[in-house]
Amino acid sequence: SKITFQQINNWISSETNNKVRNIITTRSITENTRMLLMNAIHFKGTWTVQFVDFATKQKQFHISENEVKLVIMNVPMMVKSDTVPYYEDDAVKVIKLPYIGDEVEMVIILPRRRFGLSDVLGNLSGEKLFKYVNEIKLPRFKVEEKRNLNSALQAIGITDAFSGNANFEELFNNSLPISIGKIIHAGFIEVNEKGTESAAATMIELEDRMGSSKNFNADQPFLFAIVKDLKTVLFLGQYVK
Repeated sequence: SKITFQQINNWISSETNNKVRNIITTRSITENTRMLLMNAIHFKGTWTVQFVDFATKQKQFHISENEVKLVIMNVPMMVKSDTVPYYEDDAVKVIKLPYIGDEVEMVIILPRRRFGLSDVLGNLSGEKLFKYVNEIKLPRFKVEEKRNLNSALQAIGITDAFSGNANFEELFNNSLPISIGKIIHAGFIEVNEKGTESAAATMIELEDRMGSSKNFNADQPFLFAIVKDLKTVLFLGQYVK
């Protein structure tokens, strides 16, 4: 019913500080829908050392090589001087930007080769040895996305849950055959001079079966992650334009 849609969306909005809204619509649920499993997470952090507001200026950002031609756009580039963990090798430069309290940090992975983000994603692994950085340049950015995860999960071998082989008997007291119809994930992250605010929500529908001082200049596509204790990844994404 309309009330149910509003209740679900209101709950997600409340749990994510209004950053994720309207994750489902009247078309999201069909007559075969038996259950919706909802998950939401919200994080708002303040940098241990903040970027300086008046130092933020429009600077060039190089767009991905996937474009028909090289495109350079202007973005609000934040700047600060800080001493933070740093690592580099032949493929990447990596920094960790800490937030106040809770042992939470943002890890930024910048390809050494311009437009080399896809290669980095394909070879990402392990913990890195960190050194130090002096001057950090990072775009002020906001990313919002809503995506159906069915294909991605099936591509890595999670197939039975979507088919007649699904087994959710422990969730139900009856023998009604149930499988996953779709998994929808919505995410939001905003990075500015003060810190970061991010949120995410996931809906699962169950239905009847059918080195020395360095400058770090992030002026090209990069990977970012918000991690806790270098063990738990809270948010993961990429900024391309």
